[in-house]
Amino acid sequence: MRSGSDQELIDWLSSPNNPPIRYLTARDLLKPRPSPETLSQLRRDILGWEPLRQVLDLQLADGSFPFEQKTVTAQPSFTALSLMHRCGLDITDQPVRRTIDYLREHHLGKGALSYTTGGSGILPCYLGVVSTALIGMGALDTEIVQSAIRWLVDHQRFDHKATRAGGKEPWPYKAPQNYGCWDSVSCYHGVAGAFRAFAAIPPERRSPAVRRRLAEALDYLRIHRLYKKSAVDKPLFRHLTQSFLVGDYRSDLVDMLQGIADADPTLIRHDWVCETVLDMNSITVDGRVTLAKNYGKRLIDPVPFEPIGAPSRFLTYQWVRIRRVFDGALTTTG
Repeated sequence: MRSGSDQELIDWLSSPNNPPIRYLTARDLLKPRPSPETLSQLRRDILGWEPLRQVLDLQLADGSFPFEQKTVTAQPSFTALSLMHRCGLDITDQPVRRTIDYLREHHLGKGALSYTTGGSGILPCYLGVVSTALIGMGALDTEIVQSAIRWLVDHQRFDHKATRAGGKEPWPYKAPQNYGCWDSVSCYHGVAGAFRAFAAIPPERRSPAVRRRLAEALDYLRIHRLYKKSAVDKPLFRHLTQSFLVGDYRSDLVDMLQGIADADPTLIRHDWVCETVLDMNSITVDGRVTLAKNYGKRLIDPVPFEPIGAPSRFLTYQWVRIRRVFDGALTTTG
């Protein structure tokens, strides 16, 4: 499964020009792992990185991030959290804590984290994507993440025509119906977000209900060959093979393979996962993943982290980690 020289990639990822990825590479990819003192020093450099500071400097006094729409939404704050997660920040960092506090105070109502302040604007795609980032930042036990997981367990559906899998409790508010989240074939964005959130929960922390819903999500994805309409159709969404740092409610192919690696890396032995890894390898160059676009334009446009159309250290770091997890699963189960 290896593509390109791992050592060359590690050297490239360790560039001092990108302190977040230099730290994450040292923490997760270097062997032997650097000392705690070295890792602490590398981590201290992250918040001073100018591209990240351009985003964090937008944070308002109440912990939110600015929006331009007439209706107050959490979208810019969701985007900011996703970017902070990319950079290796967690709930011990003040910008993350302040955003969580803001969301809990203004966007938590009627059962889960709402896109709008009214409380009924709960959309599974946004809910899953932001919950995935928050779980990765150590916020699994916070009220907003626990409520999100409960909502996704109770209400999210993984329907594929005659295949019915989903929460039996009807959701009384209109947002999911208005946006077509639960048609005869459930919206892929909502499925992807919920799947990634369930998969991000450490295996030992998954409740029986989460394990059941995760299995149902995986069955939906098996039908779709992870990202296609069916076993023979063309890709469901073209953007899935155009990797991005932040996609608002969207998930790309790297994200979906991250979810598989988190959910059950031994699935690499199944043809529908192995074929997708080969698809991913085919769109990398010497193991480096190209940043194709970003969708977080309502926060800051362009996102200042990396240039569009160039190899991305953020995405390549993620892809190297995923490949190593799958390689380990093949070695263990082979």
